[in-house]
Amino acid sequence: MITNSINVAIVPHANADPDALAAACVLAYVIRYINNSTVVRILIPEGIGMESKKMAEICGNYDVPILLIKKRVDVSDEVLHKNSLCFLVDVASIEQIKILAEYFNKCNYIIIIDHHDFHDYRFNLAEDQHMLTFIDPKASSASEIVFRILSFFNLSLPKDLLEMILAGIIWDTKRFLRASAETFECVAKLLESGADYQKAQQLIILSKPYYTKMAKIKCVLRHRGYKISLGSTDLYIAISEVGAYESDCATALINIGYDIAIVASEEEEIKATRIVYRVRDDNTILQIIDVYNDILKKVIQKLGGGGGGHKAAGAAIISVPKASIIFKEVIEILNELARNKFVELVESKVL
Repeated sequence: MITNSINVAIVPHANADPDALAAACVLAYVIRYINNSTVVRILIPEGIGMESKKMAEICGNYDVPILLIKKRVDVSDEVLHKNSLCFLVDVASIEQIKILAEYFNKCNYIIIIDHHDFHDYRFNLAEDQHMLTFIDPKASSASEIVFRILSFFNLSLPKDLLEMILAGIIWDTKRFLRASAETFECVAKLLESGADYQKAQQLIILSKPYYTKMAKIKCVLRHRGYKISLGSTDLYIAISEVGAYESDCATALINIGYDIAIVASEEEEIKATRIVYRVRDDNTILQIIDVYNDILKKVIQKLGGGGGGHKAAGAAIISVPKASIIFKEVIEILNELARNKFVELVESKVL
Protein backbone atom coordinates (compact mmCIF):
# COMPACT_ATOMS: atom_id res chain seq x y z
CA MET A 1 0.00 0.00 0.00
CA ILE A 2 2.74 2.47 0.94
CA THR A 3 4.77 1.86 -2.22
CA ASN A 4 1.67 2.55 -4.36
CA SER A 5 0.38 5.60 -2.46
CA ILE A 6 0.89 9.11 -3.75
CA ASN A 7 -0.65 10.86 -0.74
CA VAL A 8 -0.58 9.73 2.88
CA ALA A 9 -2.42 11.39 5.78
CA ILE A 10 -1.50 10.51 9.37
CA VAL A 11 -4.09 11.59 11.93
CA PRO A 12 -3.50 11.38 15.71
CA HIS A 13 -6.17 12.31 18.23
CA ALA A 14 -7.10 15.95 18.87
CA ASN A 15 -4.56 18.01 20.84
CA ALA A 16 -1.94 15.36 20.21
CA ASP A 17 0.06 14.35 23.28
CA PRO A 18 3.71 13.15 23.15
CA ASP A 19 2.80 9.52 22.50
CA ALA A 20 0.46 10.35 19.61
CA LEU A 21 2.87 12.84 18.02
CA ALA A 22 5.95 10.64 18.44
CA ALA A 23 4.20 7.71 16.79
CA ALA A 24 2.87 9.90 13.97
CA CYS A 25 6.21 11.62 13.25
CA VAL A 26 8.25 8.41 13.22
CA LEU A 27 5.62 6.70 11.08
CA ALA A 28 5.84 9.60 8.60
CA TYR A 29 9.64 9.26 8.49
CA VAL A 30 9.38 5.51 7.80
CA ILE A 31 6.78 5.97 5.07
CA ARG A 32 9.00 8.47 3.28
CA TYR A 33 11.95 6.09 3.66
CA ILE A 34 9.96 3.30 2.01
CA ASN A 35 8.58 5.55 -0.75
CA ASN A 36 10.39 8.87 -1.08
CA SER A 37 7.97 10.09 -3.77
CA THR A 38 5.01 9.91 -1.38
CA VAL A 39 3.60 13.17 0.01
CA VAL A 40 3.07 12.62 3.75
CA ARG A 41 1.14 15.00 5.97
CA ILE A 42 0.30 14.84 9.67
CA LEU A 43 -3.16 16.30 10.25
CA ILE A 44 -3.87 17.16 13.88
CA PRO A 45 -7.39 18.14 14.95
CA GLU A 46 -7.46 21.36 16.99
CA GLY A 47 -3.82 21.63 18.03
CA ILE A 48 -0.75 20.22 19.73
CA GLY A 49 -0.40 19.90 23.48
CA MET A 50 2.22 22.13 25.10
CA GLU A 51 4.14 19.04 26.16
CA SER A 52 4.47 18.03 22.47
CA LYS A 53 6.01 21.25 21.12
CA LYS A 54 9.61 20.02 21.24
CA MET A 55 8.64 16.89 19.32
CA ALA A 56 6.90 18.98 16.66
CA GLU A 57 10.16 20.89 16.14
CA ILE A 58 12.09 17.63 15.61
CA CYS A 59 9.43 16.41 13.22
CA GLY A 60 9.79 19.65 11.24
CA ASN A 61 13.54 19.05 10.91
CA TYR A 62 12.67 16.04 8.73
CA ASP A 63 10.39 18.12 6.49
CA VAL A 64 7.23 16.38 7.62
CA PRO A 65 4.43 18.97 7.48
CA ILE A 66 2.15 19.17 10.51
CA LEU A 67 -1.17 20.82 9.70
CA LEU A 68 -3.59 21.89 12.43
CA ILE A 69 -7.23 21.29 11.53
CA LYS A 70 -9.44 23.61 13.56
CA LYS A 71 -12.32 24.34 11.17
CA ARG A 72 -13.93 22.71 8.16
CA VAL A 73 -12.33 25.27 5.85
CA ASP A 74 -8.93 23.82 6.84
CA VAL A 75 -9.77 20.52 5.10
CA SER A 76 -9.17 21.37 1.44
CA ASP A 77 -8.44 18.90 -1.39
CA GLU A 78 -4.77 19.83 -1.02
CA VAL A 79 -4.83 18.83 2.66
CA LEU A 80 -6.65 15.51 2.32
CA HIS A 81 -6.56 14.17 -1.21
CA LYS A 82 -8.99 11.75 -2.79
CA ASN A 83 -7.76 8.12 -2.61
CA SER A 84 -5.25 8.91 0.15
CA LEU A 85 -3.76 6.25 2.38
CA CYS A 86 -4.93 7.32 5.85
CA PHE A 87 -3.52 6.33 9.24
CA LEU A 88 -5.29 6.80 12.57
CA VAL A 89 -2.66 6.82 15.31
CA ASP A 90 -3.48 6.63 19.04
CA VAL A 91 -7.16 7.21 18.26
CA ALA A 92 -9.62 5.17 20.34
CA SER A 93 -12.79 6.45 18.68
CA ILE A 94 -13.74 8.31 15.52
CA GLU A 95 -15.04 11.20 17.64
CA GLN A 96 -11.47 11.91 18.78
CA ILE A 97 -10.52 13.25 15.34
CA LYS A 98 -13.35 15.80 15.46
CA ILE A 99 -14.33 17.35 12.11
CA LEU A 100 -11.78 15.27 10.18
CA ALA A 101 -14.07 12.26 10.61
CA GLU A 102 -16.40 13.80 8.03
CA TYR A 103 -13.71 13.59 5.35
CA PHE A 104 -12.50 10.01 5.74
CA ASN A 105 -14.59 9.01 2.73
CA LYS A 106 -11.63 10.37 0.74
CA CYS A 107 -9.37 7.62 2.06
CA ASN A 108 -8.81 4.55 -0.08
CA TYR A 109 -7.23 2.59 2.78
CA ILE A 110 -7.61 3.32 6.51
CA ILE A 111 -4.96 1.85 8.81
CA ILE A 112 -5.46 2.05 12.58
CA ILE A 113 -2.56 1.87 15.05
CA ASP A 114 -3.74 1.93 18.66
CA HIS A 115 -3.26 0.45 22.14
CA HIS A 116 -6.46 1.30 24.04
CA ASP A 117 -8.65 -1.33 25.70
CA PHE A 118 -11.91 0.18 24.42
CA HIS A 119 -12.48 1.29 20.82
CA ASP A 120 -15.34 2.76 18.84
CA TYR A 121 -14.65 2.96 15.10
CA ARG A 122 -17.79 3.45 13.04
CA PHE A 123 -16.80 4.14 9.47
CA ASN A 124 -19.40 3.62 6.77
CA LEU A 125 -16.89 2.18 4.34
CA ALA A 126 -17.67 2.37 0.64
CA GLU A 127 -17.05 -0.65 -1.59
CA ASP A 128 -13.68 0.74 -2.71
CA GLN A 129 -12.51 1.49 0.86
CA HIS A 130 -10.55 -0.93 3.05
CA MET A 131 -9.52 -0.98 6.71
CA LEU A 132 -6.53 -2.61 8.40
CA THR A 133 -5.94 -2.53 12.16
CA PHE A 134 -2.83 -2.84 14.33
CA ILE A 135 -4.42 -2.81 17.79
CA ASP A 136 -2.66 -4.20 20.85
CA PRO A 137 -4.26 -3.33 24.21
CA LYS A 138 -1.27 -4.93 25.97
CA ALA A 139 1.12 -2.40 24.44
CA SER A 140 2.09 0.55 26.63
CA SER A 141 1.58 3.14 23.91
CA ALA A 142 1.17 3.84 20.21
CA SER A 143 4.90 4.63 20.17
CA GLU A 144 5.69 1.09 21.30
CA ILE A 145 3.53 -0.40 18.52
CA VAL A 146 5.18 1.78 15.86
CA PHE A 147 8.63 0.78 17.11
CA ARG A 148 7.65 -2.90 16.87
CA ILE A 149 6.43 -2.35 13.31
CA LEU A 150 9.81 -0.79 12.45
CA SER A 151 11.59 -4.00 13.42
CA PHE A 152 10.09 -5.68 10.35
CA PHE A 153 11.83 -3.17 8.07
CA ASN A 154 15.26 -3.49 9.72
CA LEU A 155 15.47 0.31 9.60
CA SER A 156 17.89 2.34 11.73
CA LEU A 157 16.29 5.52 13.01
CA PRO A 158 18.20 8.75 13.69
CA LYS A 159 19.04 9.28 17.35
CA ASP A 160 16.52 12.08 17.92
CA LEU A 161 13.67 9.97 16.51
CA LEU A 162 14.66 7.09 18.79
CA GLU A 163 14.49 9.51 21.71
CA MET A 164 11.11 10.74 20.50
CA ILE A 165 9.73 7.19 20.57
CA LEU A 166 11.23 6.66 24.02
CA ALA A 167 9.69 9.92 25.25
CA GLY A 168 6.29 8.79 23.93
CA ILE A 169 6.57 5.57 25.93
CA ILE A 170 7.72 7.41 29.06
CA TRP A 171 4.79 9.80 28.73
CA ASP A 172 2.02 7.26 28.22
CA THR A 173 3.25 4.85 30.91
CA LYS A 174 3.59 7.72 33.42
CA ARG A 175 7.27 6.83 33.73
CA PHE A 176 6.63 3.09 33.66
CA LEU A 177 3.87 2.89 36.26
CA ARG A 178 1.97 0.98 33.55
CA ALA A 179 4.41 -1.19 31.61
CA SER A 180 4.85 -4.82 30.60
CA ALA A 181 7.92 -6.98 30.03
CA GLU A 182 7.53 -6.21 26.30
CA THR A 183 7.64 -2.49 27.08
CA PHE A 184 10.94 -2.79 28.96
CA GLU A 185 12.29 -4.95 26.15
CA CYS A 186 11.34 -2.21 23.69
CA VAL A 187 13.00 0.46 25.86
CA ALA A 188 16.17 -1.65 26.11
CA LYS A 189 16.34 -1.88 22.30
CA LEU A 190 15.88 1.88 22.01
CA LEU A 191 18.75 2.51 24.44
CA GLU A 192 20.94 -0.08 22.70
CA SER A 193 20.22 1.65 19.39
CA GLY A 194 21.54 4.96 20.72
CA ALA A 195 18.66 6.75 22.43
CA ASP A 196 19.66 8.92 25.40
CA TYR A 197 17.20 8.47 28.28
CA GLN A 198 17.87 11.90 29.78
CA LYS A 199 17.32 13.65 26.45
CA ALA A 200 14.11 11.69 25.93
CA GLN A 201 12.88 12.91 29.31
CA GLN A 202 13.76 16.49 28.44
CA LEU A 203 11.44 16.33 25.42
CA ILE A 204 8.40 16.08 27.69
CA ILE A 205 9.50 18.18 30.68
CA LEU A 206 8.25 21.74 30.63
CA SER A 207 6.82 24.31 32.97
CA LYS A 208 3.07 24.53 32.66
CA PRO A 209 1.79 27.92 31.44
CA TYR A 210 -0.20 30.17 33.75
CA TYR A 211 -3.55 29.33 32.18
CA THR A 212 -3.19 25.60 32.93
CA LYS A 213 -2.82 26.52 36.60
CA MET A 214 -6.00 28.62 36.38
CA ALA A 215 -7.84 25.77 34.64
CA LYS A 216 -6.99 23.42 37.49
CA ILE A 217 -8.03 25.97 40.12
CA LYS A 218 -11.38 26.51 38.34
CA CYS A 219 -11.80 22.76 38.04
CA VAL A 220 -11.40 22.30 41.80
CA LEU A 221 -13.65 25.27 42.64
CA ARG A 222 -16.44 24.04 40.35
CA HIS A 223 -16.31 20.36 41.21
CA ARG A 224 -18.88 18.34 43.12
CA GLY A 225 -17.86 15.29 45.14
CA TYR A 226 -19.76 12.08 45.85
CA LYS A 227 -19.29 8.90 47.83
CA ILE A 228 -20.71 5.63 46.56
CA SER A 229 -20.55 2.20 48.17
CA LEU A 230 -19.91 -0.82 45.97
CA GLY A 231 -20.06 -3.88 48.18
CA SER A 232 -17.77 -3.19 51.12
CA THR A 233 -15.73 -0.54 49.29
CA ASP A 234 -16.39 3.21 49.43
CA LEU A 235 -15.38 5.18 46.35
CA TYR A 236 -14.99 8.94 46.17
CA ILE A 237 -15.94 10.45 42.83
CA ALA A 238 -15.54 14.00 41.52
CA ILE A 239 -17.23 15.64 38.55
CA SER A 240 -16.30 19.04 37.17
CA GLU A 241 -16.36 21.21 34.06
CA VAL A 242 -13.65 23.36 32.46
CA GLY A 243 -13.05 25.08 29.13
CA ALA A 244 -9.77 23.25 28.43
CA TYR A 245 -7.06 21.05 29.97
CA GLU A 246 -9.54 18.41 31.09
CA SER A 247 -6.81 15.81 31.61
CA ASP A 248 -4.81 18.11 33.90
CA CYS A 249 -7.97 18.89 35.85
CA ALA A 250 -8.93 15.23 36.25
CA THR A 251 -5.43 14.42 37.46
CA ALA A 252 -5.59 17.31 39.94
CA LEU A 253 -8.82 15.90 41.41
CA ILE A 254 -7.22 12.47 41.77
CA ASN A 255 -4.20 14.06 43.45
CA ILE A 256 -6.33 15.74 46.12
CA GLY A 257 -7.85 12.40 47.13
CA TYR A 258 -10.63 11.27 44.80
CA ASP A 259 -10.68 7.74 43.42
CA ILE A 260 -12.41 8.71 40.17
CA ALA A 261 -12.54 12.06 38.37
CA ILE A 262 -14.84 12.85 35.44
CA VAL A 263 -14.30 16.23 33.77
CA ALA A 264 -16.33 17.77 30.94
CA SER A 265 -15.61 20.47 28.37
CA GLU A 266 -18.31 21.78 26.04
CA GLU A 267 -17.23 22.10 22.39
CA GLU A 268 -19.24 24.55 20.29
CA GLU A 269 -17.58 23.71 16.95
CA ILE A 270 -18.93 20.15 16.91
CA LYS A 271 -21.95 20.76 19.18
CA ALA A 272 -20.81 18.10 21.61
CA THR A 273 -19.13 17.67 25.00
CA ARG A 274 -15.75 16.09 25.62
CA ILE A 275 -15.50 13.89 28.70
CA VAL A 276 -12.18 12.84 30.26
CA TYR A 277 -11.91 10.39 33.13
CA ARG A 278 -9.10 9.31 35.42
CA VAL A 279 -9.08 6.52 38.00
CA ARG A 280 -6.68 6.12 40.90
CA ASP A 281 -4.07 3.50 40.01
CA ASP A 282 -5.30 1.00 42.59
CA ASN A 283 -6.07 -2.61 41.67
CA THR A 284 -8.96 -2.77 44.14
CA ILE A 285 -10.70 0.16 42.45
CA LEU A 286 -9.92 -1.02 38.91
CA GLN A 287 -11.38 -4.45 39.67
CA ILE A 288 -14.72 -3.27 41.05
CA ILE A 289 -15.57 -0.49 38.57
CA ASP A 290 -14.89 0.11 34.89
CA VAL A 291 -15.66 3.78 34.26
CA TYR A 292 -15.88 3.47 30.49
CA ASN A 293 -18.05 0.33 30.26
CA ASP A 294 -20.04 0.84 33.46
CA ILE A 295 -20.74 4.56 33.04
CA LEU A 296 -19.66 6.33 29.85
CA LYS A 297 -20.73 3.59 27.44
CA LYS A 298 -24.26 3.78 28.88
CA VAL A 299 -24.28 7.56 28.44
CA ILE A 300 -23.07 7.17 24.83
CA GLN A 301 -25.79 4.60 24.10
CA LYS A 302 -28.46 7.02 25.35
CA LEU A 303 -27.17 10.38 24.11
CA GLY A 304 -24.91 9.39 21.19
CA GLY A 305 -21.18 9.80 20.63
CA GLY A 306 -18.18 7.54 21.07
CA GLY A 307 -15.06 7.04 23.12
CA GLY A 308 -12.30 4.75 24.26
CA GLY A 309 -9.38 4.30 26.59
CA HIS A 310 -8.17 2.11 29.43
CA LYS A 311 -9.60 1.26 32.84
CA ALA A 312 -7.42 3.94 34.44
CA ALA A 313 -7.90 6.69 31.86
CA GLY A 314 -9.92 7.52 28.77
CA ALA A 315 -12.20 9.95 27.02
CA ALA A 316 -15.44 10.26 25.12
CA ILE A 317 -17.25 12.73 22.92
CA ILE A 318 -20.95 12.90 23.80
CA SER A 319 -23.32 14.28 21.17
CA VAL A 320 -24.87 16.82 23.52
CA PRO A 321 -23.46 20.37 23.92
CA LYS A 322 -24.51 20.66 27.58
CA ALA A 323 -22.34 19.14 30.31
CA SER A 324 -25.19 19.41 32.83
CA ILE A 325 -27.32 16.95 30.83
CA ILE A 326 -24.46 14.45 30.73
CA PHE A 327 -23.68 14.77 34.43
CA LYS A 328 -27.32 14.09 35.31
CA GLU A 329 -27.04 10.81 33.40
CA VAL A 330 -23.73 10.00 35.12
CA ILE A 331 -25.24 10.60 38.56
CA GLU A 332 -28.25 8.40 37.78
CA ILE A 333 -25.97 5.57 36.63
CA LEU A 334 -23.77 5.91 39.72
CA ASN A 335 -26.85 5.79 41.94
CA GLU A 336 -28.01 2.59 40.21
CA LEU A 337 -24.55 1.00 40.52
CA ALA A 338 -24.42 1.84 44.22
CA ARG A 339 -28.04 0.73 44.80
CA ASN A 340 -28.84 4.10 46.33
CA LYS A 341 -25.75 4.03 48.57
CA PHE A 342 -24.84 7.37 47.07
CA VAL A 343 -24.29 10.65 48.88
CA GLU A 344 -22.97 14.06 47.90
CA LEU A 345 -20.06 15.40 49.91
CA VAL A 346 -21.01 18.81 51.29
CA GLU A 347 -18.85 21.03 53.50
CA SER A 348 -19.44 24.62 54.54
CA LYS A 349 -17.14 27.24 53.06
CA VAL A 350 -14.59 29.00 55.26
CA LEU A 351 -15.50 32.46 56.57
